[in-house]
Amino acid sequence: MRKRVVPLAIACALLGPIAPGLALAEPAVVSQQLGSYVVRPGDTLWGIAAHFLKNPWEWQKIWHANPQIRNPNLIYPGDRIVLYRMPNGEPAVEVVPLQPQLQVTAIPSYHTGIIMPFLHSPAIIANKQEYEKLPYLAAALHERPAYTAGDRVFVSGLDQAAVGTRYSIVRLGTELHRLADPKPLGYSMINLGTAELLHNGGEAEIRILSARREISLGDRLVPITPSPTPHYFPSAPKRAVAAQIVAKANNAEELTVGQVVILDQGANAQLQPGNVMEIDDSARMGKNAVTGKDFPLPPEKIGTLMIFRVFPQVSYAVITAATRGIPLGADVYYPTAGPAKLQQEAELTP
Repeated sequence: MRKRVVPLAIACALLGPIAPGLALAEPAVVSQQLGSYVVRPGDTLWGIAAHFLKNPWEWQKIWHANPQIRNPNLIYPGDRIVLYRMPNGEPAVEVVPLQPQLQVTAIPSYHTGIIMPFLHSPAIIANKQEYEKLPYLAAALHERPAYTAGDRVFVSGLDQAAVGTRYSIVRLGTELHRLADPKPLGYSMINLGTAELLHNGGEAEIRILSARREISLGDRLVPITPSPTPHYFPSAPKRAVAAQIVAKANNAEELTVGQVVILDQGANAQLQPGNVMEIDDSARMGKNAVTGKDFPLPPEKIGTLMIFRVFPQVSYAVITAATRGIPLGADVYYPTAGPAKLQQEAELTP
């Protein structure tokens, strides 16, 4: 029978705070009695952490209190999480499956359908010259403005490629740069769909397997590298970081929960997949009721996001909470936004 000890993000809901300053979500059930929770299909690690903690990134603090846990992410639907106190008084949880014989997949960190298209495709390219070197869709027997799943297209640049190789179909996206600095950080890549190579050589041909957007002649191909879906849990960045949302993955005027955005900070700022940060509207102006002049207002928290893919200078994140529409250019912080000196203290990468 599978038996595991997991982080205490859930234990704190029934056993009370276990670390100074740890904030529970409201309403929280605090009790000295033992309790249990059954993991349901559709649960995510983010959802469980956010349900029991006001600040889901504090889950990592609880995890550090239990160094014997090898992997806190492997929780399965049907698992019963039993809460108890160890002999030394520390709370702990033990996970026992209700149906040990059932083969199921561990619950994901976040809804994978949202972030999957951005995990296994080339999300960033250095410059236009590198993009132009990629193989491209060159011609079709029946030329049309757009192509979709099932269509066959001839390509250029795959003379020696192995038949059966699968590709992401991509298009050059937004030039990425910090809003106050025109120096480019690279270009985002729009993931249009997937394709499989049917024939190589001078008349190489692909079949489009899936299409997320309209696909046109001239779009580029990048081989798909098979890899398991990353599994991570909400955590805090290693140091103070101030960033901005510099691009979005869709054409929505305002961003909301479940949408993917690009930040102007990445691994150079020690950001990692799973890091959670606060989204603030810092450029708020009201009107002075007496003078009628602009009156600067303090920053307002309007959401949170979780980073899931990191590059040296930029990172991809999914919005996990939003109180209203989030604009392009919104400020993103860790720790939470406060006095203006926070931006001075945050170590921004050049």
